[in-house]
Amino acid sequence: MITADEIARGITGAWLLAKRNRAGIEWFDDSDGGFWKSFWAAVLVAPAFLGLDLLAGEFADAGPRHLAVKLISYVIDWTAFPLVMFYIAATLGRGGQWARYVVAYNWSAVVQVGILFPVAVLATLAPMAGTALLAQALTILMLIYRAFVAHVALKVNLGTAAGVVLLDVLLAGLLKNVAERIAGG
Repeated sequence: MITADEIARGITGAWLLAKRNRAGIEWFDDSDGGFWKSFWAAVLVAPAFLGLDLLAGEFADAGPRHLAVKLISYVIDWTAFPLVMFYIAATLGRGGQWARYVVAYNWSAVVQVGILFPVAVLATLAPMAGTALLAQALTILMLIYRAFVAHVALKVNLGTAAGVVLLDVLLAGLLKNVAERIAGG
């Protein structure tokens, strides 16, 4: 089980990185136990993802199959990229930084959702050009943030870090497409 202090340390490290403070990386526990505990971030942000799906009407006429596919795809989304990155990090000669990167990546999701969720709710409930533009701008900033996390945690240049983020986005898009096809029937 994870403690409140461990959660606070993970979120603090992620927040410091969001403020471009490289010292944030030192807040993460990249031991075997800390690595596995960082996946609690998925539990922390799950209500926000479900809430957005509810607001978007995802479950209006959905049956148990749709919900099961959503939940399974959520778990796969949280595990597929770290598995792929195990091999990418090794290929980049950064296998020793892989665990630290995954821990930082996982905890950074809490910060990202904390920033994006309120704007996404606002854009859904009060759709205006301004809220949509704000959501798009914040999404771009979050992609930059994710690249900074990769840059610091993996100790790679910014171009490589941007490639890691692109891989993450493409894999997430592929998984979402597959899940939608399965859920739809």
